[in-house]
Amino acid sequence: KAEQRAIRFAMQQGVTVVAAEGNESDDLSHPTQDVTSPDFPGGTEQVRAIHNDCIVIPVEIPGVIGVTGDGHNMQANGGYLKSFFSSYGVSTADVVAPSGDSIFGRNAEAVNGRVLSTWPPNLPCTRSVKEHTGDVAEPTVVYCYLQGTSMASPHVAGVAALIISMFGDLNNPSNGKMSPGAVQAYLSQTADPQPCPSAVPPGYDAFVSVSNGAPQVCTGGTGHNSWYGDGQVNAFSAVTHTP
Repeated sequence: KAEQRAIRFAMQQGVTVVAAEGNESDDLSHPTQDVTSPDFPGGTEQVRAIHNDCIVIPVEIPGVIGVTGDGHNMQANGGYLKSFFSSYGVSTADVVAPSGDSIFGRNAEAVNGRVLSTWPPNLPCTRSVKEHTGDVAEPTVVYCYLQGTSMASPHVAGVAALIISMFGDLNNPSNGKMSPGAVQAYLSQTADPQPCPSAVPPGYDAFVSVSNGAPQVCTGGTGHNSWYGDGQVNAFSAVTHTP
């Protein structure tokens, strides 16, 4: 409840809240079992039956923009295939963005199928890329190839920031520069619609829900569905959008 109040307060102050769907291959709109919480401290998880009144925070808080993830595997009927690990839900997925996919997203353009992200130089990473800065205080910066819906949601947060910088009203202090609802509308209206896949690659069906073992099923139409929401976020379309 405390986290819900904090999120709602932030949104009332004009903050656009973007959240990752999670990496359990779960259908958040049709939960039946929880095996991952509490997630701290480690080893305290409990298996319990749940229903829709048990929500995942923050992504299922009303008004929060939910982001699923896709890799670099083009579907036969258009759009990139949802990452094998990305959770989803027809009532929770608003847009999709690149999250990497180390199994089904590898190709010549994405050799390891992951997303290159900033990384603390004092932590190990087996897929690191280092650059020399010429700065004595910080001579090397490190990047790491990662995957997860936590790679997808920053893409969407970045596009949201571009939308606000382009269309926000500096003279609207009661709602920040742009209301969260307006930002979400811009994101959804300018996303590239993405249909449910007509087929999935061999082996994809083996990745079932972590929570209840259910197969991953995409439901809905091209305009909005459980895997891709309203479609792939599009930064260029977002900033050139005509209201």
